[in-house]
Amino acid sequence: MEVKKIVILGNSVALRNRPHTKEQSLNYGQLISKALNTEESKTLYLVENIAFGRATMTDLHIVSDKIINSFADYYIINIGVSDAATREMSKWFADVLNRRKQSFIVKIFKLIFSVFHKPLRTVLVRLRGKRSWTSAKKFDKLFRDLIYKIQHNTSGKIIVLPLLIGDDRIERIVPGTNKNYAKFNNILELVSIDKEIELLNLDSLKSEVDYPDGTHLSEEGNVKVAQEILKVIKFN
Repeated sequence: MEVKKIVILGNSVALRNRPHTKEQSLNYGQLISKALNTEESKTLYLVENIAFGRATMTDLHIVSDKIINSFADYYIINIGVSDAATREMSKWFADVLNRRKQSFIVKIFKLIFSVFHKPLRTVLVRLRGKRSWTSAKKFDKLFRDLIYKIQHNTSGKIIVLPLLIGDDRIERIVPGTNKNYAKFNNILELVSIDKEIELLNLDSLKSEVDYPDGTHLSEEGNVKVAQEILKVIKFN
């Protein structure tokens, strides 16, 4: 039996299913694995999801050796949301908040967050000049570098997911985010054309149904994304 490998790279959008109301709810990686590995299939597809929460393009470069050494037949890249969203705090502050070890310093930072940052989130986003964790220029460079590494070290085909534009609620909470999403999507499109890689068209997805929290896919959204990915894999 032929064996093919699919590796998913990205942030929590590639992992979460929101709202997670059913134990059997599957993300799109699990769904494509289930769809491809049928009793009739003559090919075994191994799907490895190495996405992780809050991952940015910089984080993917940190684990680039692992990405390359997986030597996948398909690389699905789902990145950009954590890079592009406007923030009320810097990345280093968020990193401290999310440390697993609950030290005294972490508890102090969480207290500051709950008292100061959380209730004043929108105000702080504006005070910081609607800044994101990654500039568009840096995102462009890092994305190109990542594609170069994959294409020059493996024979894997690359599938890129665009950033999903949120509803008006997202813009009220973190102003400037949707504008950044559109800007970063333009980068993904231009690089995909330049590097001759597949950029999925997810325009049919609707926020209220397919990603109701403005970021993570619902059960319905994961099904639709899986269907689009399967079209590319089966065509190739």
